[in-house]
Amino acid sequence: MAYKLDGVDKDWVYLSYDKNSAFYNQLKKGTYSFWLKWKYGQGKWTEGKVVLAIVQAPAFYETWLAYMVYFVLIVLAVYLSFHTYAQRIKIKNEVKLKEELARTKLNYFTNISHELLTPLTVISCVTDHLEQKVPAIRQQSVILKSNADKLKRLIQQILDFRKMDVGKMNLNVSEGNISEFIQNICKTNFLPLAQKKGIILEIDVEPLEIKGYLDFDKLDKIIYNLLSNAVKYTPEYKCIKVNVYLMNKEGNKVLVIKIKDEGIGISSKEINYIFTRFYSSKKQVGIESNGIGLSLTKELVNLHHGTITVDSELGKGTCFTVELPIDRTGYKHDEIVDEMEGVAMDITECAIVAEDDVSSDGATDKSTLLLIDDNAELLYIMKEMFKEKYSVWTAADGQQAWDKLSNHEVDMIICDVMLPDINGWELCTRIKSDLRFNHIPVVILTAKNGIDDRIASYDAGADGYIAKPFEMKVLFARVDNLIRSFKMRQAAFRKEEDVNLETLAYPSADKLFLQSIIESIEQHLEESEFDLERLSEEMNMSKSTLYRKIKSMTGLTPLDFVRNIKMKRACMMLLARTQTISEVAYAVGFSNPKYFTKCFKEEFGVTPTEYQQSHIKA
Repeated sequence: MAYKLDGVDKDWVYLSYDKNSAFYNQLKKGTYSFWLKWKYGQGKWTEGKVVLAIVQAPAFYETWLAYMVYFVLIVLAVYLSFHTYAQRIKIKNEVKLKEELARTKLNYFTNISHELLTPLTVISCVTDHLEQKVPAIRQQSVILKSNADKLKRLIQQILDFRKMDVGKMNLNVSEGNISEFIQNICKTNFLPLAQKKGIILEIDVEPLEIKGYLDFDKLDKIIYNLLSNAVKYTPEYKCIKVNVYLMNKEGNKVLVIKIKDEGIGISSKEINYIFTRFYSSKKQVGIESNGIGLSLTKELVNLHHGTITVDSELGKGTCFTVELPIDRTGYKHDEIVDEMEGVAMDITECAIVAEDDVSSDGATDKSTLLLIDDNAELLYIMKEMFKEKYSVWTAADGQQAWDKLSNHEVDMIICDVMLPDINGWELCTRIKSDLRFNHIPVVILTAKNGIDDRIASYDAGADGYIAKPFEMKVLFARVDNLIRSFKMRQAAFRKEEDVNLETLAYPSADKLFLQSIIESIEQHLEESEFDLERLSEEMNMSKSTLYRKIKSMTGLTPLDFVRNIKMKRACMMLLARTQTISEVAYAVGFSNPKYFTKCFKEEFGVTPTEYQQSHIKA
């Protein structure tokens, strides 16, 4: 017997005589024909015959319903994949858009802030002027000044925020008295405000004197922001505590500042967002917030290699804890600056100078200032405040300033950076590069207060730098200091018995110029007719320019300067004692020894003989 199953067996399967069964497993779905034939007679086989039709039903996962489910699932999976991808792209674009909008908004406010600084400077200067001239409205002036200071801090916040955003905020760490600094901030800025609101402000600093290394400008902003929030969110008759102490962490001294209030507190849901940029709680109805202060505070603390944490309970109050390293080793080398770097003098120190800095002859021999600013109102108010003490010229642009310099004697220049035709740095560079004017001190005024801006000012050769908005007394003090230093150099030069310029505090360019004039005079020492005309020819300068420059640098007219140099040389000859007084007189260009003696006494207060005798006794 033989059998075959269509679709499974390729050929007939022959059975032995003792077998009569066939087995098939795991047949696929479908209909099968089972063929059978057998042997008869003498080895003959019958024709194959279908004896059985077998139908294999599909498994449940092979049904049309199952395939439909598969199709639906595949379509759904593809849809979900595309949808998820699209959502990710959308979220990414939304985040990017928000960042761009935030950056655009910040750029806008930064630009606006710079524009606000000049009118704010005008307000501040007018307030100072009114406070001095109209004592009757002192209280109103104090209120106006207080609000101007608040506006200044808000503007500076935006500018600092922008610097942090572009990575241009740098540390300027110096050593100082931290405890005194913190107490001054609390007592000066916040104690009157707290008392006015009926809030008790407790300040506890332990130990009483804490000295260390910090960026005090940024510490001021950190404490100001935290205390501003504490006063803002604390109701009347409640308490704010400021605790300052030291702790050791891994062998290093760390300053800990805790500011705890009994205010409205922060909910647990919101506490994770308070350091987020532009975040402002919607529940704090009636309390204004720009959403920048705490975010900036955290970034300033991080910049300081420190930490800030917050604990709060809704309805009971909030406690901010700031930890900052105060060891020198806690900061990088390029983050530390010397307390008194020559060019980077802190302008606030100038405000300490007393108002009697001007010499007694100031009323009769006023120094001349050149004020350069394109803001007519600021120019007007500065002129009004300076004109009582100084002669004042004004210019609204670089070309006007250059014309005034070329035609008038100027002792000092105050110049704004932003001018219509040229920036103040370029004008300063031009002034310092011109032999006629490079001796004149220049103070730069600018609405920008970054390190790069300061460097640019001093690279241009400026003698001082003041950021807007400034208080007029600070500018006054800076001007007085520079003018006083200038006059002290003039007096020192006149009284000096030697012609050695190294002992005098002249800038290197001025020393070179004076040295060249002295050498020219000494070449004609015996010539009594050597005058301004011949000196100007040798110096290749006009008589008027040479006159102004020598007068400004030494306080002497060119003829007096020539005589002063001759007298200094005469001192050296008298001390050498190789010549008589008459021979010394002839050697320095005097034809009459008696007139020489008279001039010598006018110059040094003693006769040549007395001068020699005094040095013998010495």
